[in-house]
Amino acid sequence: MPVELDITTLSLVLALVTLCLSLLLTLAALHAEQQRGLRHWALGHSALTIGLLLGVNAQTLPSMLSVVIASGLMVLGVGVIWLGLRDFRQQSQSQLPVLLTALLCMLLQWLLLDIYQTPAATYPISSTALCLFTLLSARELLRPWPQPLRSACWLAGGLFLLASAGLVLRALATLSDNGEQLLPGHGPHAASLLGLLLLQIGLACCFMLMTLYQTALSLARLSERDGLTGILNRRSLCRQGSNLLQRCQRQQQPACLLMLDADHFKRINDEFGHQTGDAVLCHMSSRIGNQLRQGDLFGRFGGEEFTLLLPGLQPDEAMRTAERIRLALCNQPCSSAGQLVQLSASIGMAHSNDFGYDFEKLLGAADHALYRAKHLGRNRVEAASPPGNEVDDLTAMHLLTQFRHNLDI
Repeated sequence: MPVELDITTLSLVLALVTLCLSLLLTLAALHAEQQRGLRHWALGHSALTIGLLLGVNAQTLPSMLSVVIASGLMVLGVGVIWLGLRDFRQQSQSQLPVLLTALLCMLLQWLLLDIYQTPAATYPISSTALCLFTLLSARELLRPWPQPLRSACWLAGGLFLLASAGLVLRALATLSDNGEQLLPGHGPHAASLLGLLLLQIGLACCFMLMTLYQTALSLARLSERDGLTGILNRRSLCRQGSNLLQRCQRQQQPACLLMLDADHFKRINDEFGHQTGDAVLCHMSSRIGNQLRQGDLFGRFGGEEFTLLLPGLQPDEAMRTAERIRLALCNQPCSSAGQLVQLSASIGMAHSNDFGYDFEKLLGAADHALYRAKHLGRNRVEAASPPGNEVDDLTAMHLLTQFRHNLDI
C-alpha cells in the first residue's frame, strides 16, 4: 500500500522544526557572543522560518505577494547563512550582495507572476539564487580543516551540495513540465518538503558541532601557548619536541636544541619595571621567531629562558643559526614606554650527533652549555661538549671562577 504524505501536517512540522532550530541557534549566539558565525546562522534560519511559513500558508496574503516575499526571505536566509560561514572562517564580507540578490530575485519573480499568473513560473529564479548561495556555502566548508572540525564542516558542505543538486533538479523540472508537479497537492512537492525538513535538521546539527569543535580547538591552542609571548609553553614544547625528535630519528635526520637566556634580565626588571620586562620578552620572542624556519619549534621554557629545536641542521649550520639569533637580539634594542633597552643573550647548544634524540638529554646538555656561556662572559654561543669531556669542562669552569674571585680581591 503506497504511503501518502499529508502536505498540511508536513508543512506544519517543517515550520515548527525550523522555528525551534532558529531559537536554538539564537540562544547559542546570545550565550557565546565571541563565537563567530552563530548570529548569522540564527538570523538566517529565522528568515527561512518566516519564508517557509509564508510559503506553506500562501492564503494568508494575496497569492502573488506571498510567493514573492516567501522566496525573497528564503534567499535572504541562505545568503545570511553563507555570510555566517565567511565570518566563521574569519573572512570579511559585505552584506550588500546578499541583500541585492534577494531584492533582485523578488523583483524578477513579481514580473514573472504578473506575466504567467502561476507560482511555478518563479521557481527557476528562486532555485538559481538559492543554488548560488548553497554552492558558495559548500565552497566555504569543503576546505582542509583540522580534526575534529573537518568532519562537521565537510558533512555540512556535503549537505549544501546535496541541496544544490535538489535545487537544480527543481529548476529543470519546472522547465520541463511548467512546474505543475511542484505545486502544493502533488507528490514531488511533499517529497521536497520532507527533504527540506531533513536538510534543516542536519545543517543545524552541523553548525552546533562546528561551534563546539571550534571552541575546543581554541581552548587547546590556548593551553599550548605561553600567555605573554604567544609561543609554545613548556609543557607543549616538551611534548612536541619529543615527537619531533622521534620523527628525526626515524628519518635519520640530525637535530639541534638551543637554550637561550636573556642576559641581566633581573637588572632590566629592577631598572625599568616589570612591564618593560614583559615587553622585552615579547620583543625577544618576535626577533627570534623571525630567524626560524617553518618546521622549527620555539617555546618559552620559563622566566627569561627560551628553547629552540632545529631539525635537519648539522652542528656548523646550527652554530651559524644560533649566532644569527644572538646578533638579531643585540642589533635591535627593545623600545618600551619611550625607552630603549639594549639586549644580549647567552645560548647553549646541544646536537643529536653527540647526545642522541632524547629530548631531556639534549635539554640537559644545552642547559649545561648555557651555564658555561654565562660564566665565560655572557652574550655568546657555547656548544655542549661531547659525553666524556664533562670533567674537563668542570675543571675549566672552576679555574675560571677562582681566577675571577682573585681579580675581585
